[in-house]
Amino acid sequence: MTHGLCCAIFRPIVNFDIVKMPRSTFAPTDSFLYRLAGASALLGVSSNTMRAYADNAGVHIKRAADFKPGAPQVRVFDPSQIFQIAAWRRAQGYTKFPAHRPTVITVDVIKGGTGKTTTSVELAVNLQLSGIRTLLVDLDIQANATQMLGYEPDLTMEEAESYDLLPEAIVENTFASILLPYILSKSGARQGATNPPAELIIKKPFGEAGPHLIPSDPYLSDAETALAKASGQRELYIRRILEGNYGFNASDYDAIIFDCPPSVSFLSSAAIAAADIVIAPIRMDLFSIKGLSRLMGEINTLESEYRLKPELIILPTHYAPQFSRISRMQQTLTAYRDLMAPCVISASEQFPKSLDQYLPLTLQVPTSQASKEYKVFAEFIQNRIIARTGNKK
Repeated sequence: MTHGLCCAIFRPIVNFDIVKMPRSTFAPTDSFLYRLAGASALLGVSSNTMRAYADNAGVHIKRAADFKPGAPQVRVFDPSQIFQIAAWRRAQGYTKFPAHRPTVITVDVIKGGTGKTTTSVELAVNLQLSGIRTLLVDLDIQANATQMLGYEPDLTMEEAESYDLLPEAIVENTFASILLPYILSKSGARQGATNPPAELIIKKPFGEAGPHLIPSDPYLSDAETALAKASGQRELYIRRILEGNYGFNASDYDAIIFDCPPSVSFLSSAAIAAADIVIAPIRMDLFSIKGLSRLMGEINTLESEYRLKPELIILPTHYAPQFSRISRMQQTLTAYRDLMAPCVISASEQFPKSLDQYLPLTLQVPTSQASKEYKVFAEFIQNRIIARTGNKK
């Protein structure tokens, strides 16, 4: 079980027998309680600083004894409270955030198993913890990013009730709910070209202060089909949606992350055209390099046709230096050294647990090597965002 994993690997997470309440996601967030050291690790501050935050942020932090009589009178934090403190820290000017927003980040490479979805989710969580208001958009019909944040796309209302889940756990809208009406309006068919209110599209798995999500489900393929049939500059449709705040207010966010499918798609091309930054997670093998070459070709085409040139950042993943093939791949990647992130993501057996437990690894095991590496990468991306837009602090 998740709780045993956390207690074994990361002692500051507390496990109590808590009265179960209906949840808005599959993730057992009500059972994840972090002691001071755990909360401090997530925000990257000392325990003394975390105490000061808890005293001044206006967030009601319970004590261990509130859950288990006789337990020590130590503070315990749940994930939503940590995100609330992160938001308070931003409001106090303690963190850097962009002067102009949003920065659009597309995570893509034409190859499965490179860590695209894990990178998208871990980046969204870590940016939000650092004070960057983040929206993650799942563009993959497999919906793994949606699952990592606590939602099952095929869940029905009857099934939700049997799992003690609230109606908010149901995925009823995806990015198709925004894109399809937009395509219809561009075709001149104004009648019926409406989309649901943003509050029915955007999920908030950790509350208002956490990263937000536009989920996916198998019906997102309708958007791919419609985009394939669309006329005009269809590669620019997502860009125009964001610029015009069509369907939701993009300016509510500092960063919008698109998690793309592993195959060639019109949705991916449109997400790349909308991007300020494209992140290419590269598994250290030859097939990933081929996928990278195709991605770079697509970016070059966008530049020649539309004068768009997003910044490309290559992130090596599944890194295991003890294997000779990794050393050979490092030599191959020297040709792209100017595009490389200043960090790598090590191979880890812990990543599949994110999908199994409906909770990102950073929140499950904050002190794991993989979590630390993604925090470093998120800090790098945060600095790139600030460099692009300026600092509002």
